[in-house]
Amino acid sequence: MRLEKVKSWFKKYPYMIAVLYLIFYLAAFQWLEKTVVPKYIIHCKLDEMIPFCEVFIIPYVFWYVYIVGMFVWFLKRGWQDYSRLCLMVFSGLTVCLCIYYFFPTGLNLRLADNPHETGVLYNLVRCLRAIDTPTNVCPSIHVMNTVMMFQAVCSLDGLKHRKATIGVHFVIMILICASTVFLDQHSVIDVICGIMMSVVFHGLVYQVEWKEELAKRKTKTSVRRVS
Repeated sequence: MRLEKVKSWFKKYPYMIAVLYLIFYLAAFQWLEKTVVPKYIIHCKLDEMIPFCEVFIIPYVFWYVYIVGMFVWFLKRGWQDYSRLCLMVFSGLTVCLCIYYFFPTGLNLRLADNPHETGVLYNLVRCLRAIDTPTNVCPSIHVMNTVMMFQAVCSLDGLKHRKATIGVHFVIMILICASTVFLDQHSVIDVICGIMMSVVFHGLVYQVEWKEELAKRKTKTSVRRVS
């Protein structure tokens, strides 16, 4: 009964799912940032071939607006679409926190700031690096969540055949994923791992019919007991 009351309360106030999880996630992530020391430095040869480009600070920062906007948009679409998105994204983030704790990773890609570099974009990069330390990088949450949003949009029945809408989200996804490596915020390995995480959790949430699977298992169990 308590579980049903909790579920009905969240249905009445669906935005509270995201609010409560955000509080938990930020607290856990900040704790990891302060206490966990990187043991594994992520690097590959391809990282050295990608030049730094400060213009990619635009899609990188846009990620924050995009993620919040997508949650609001899914919330307006209804409980089913919103709850599935929350389950996929929050499950992925929770697993990332566990990975960061048991396999603490870091980067040595960022070069020292050039004091002669000026401009709004370069100053924004400086601010970003002052806030976002090169730790807890693999898998990339920027990449994972962005790809998850794209997959969630592609899974909506009403949007599967709207090529323009899908195309816009695809371009946003590519730009945000590219920004993580062009700003030296992540290694290519982080990007690949982030994509893999999104594919796995999208499959678990959107492709597997858990209620039907549980019903089948209950049926099989009852048949075995009778026999």
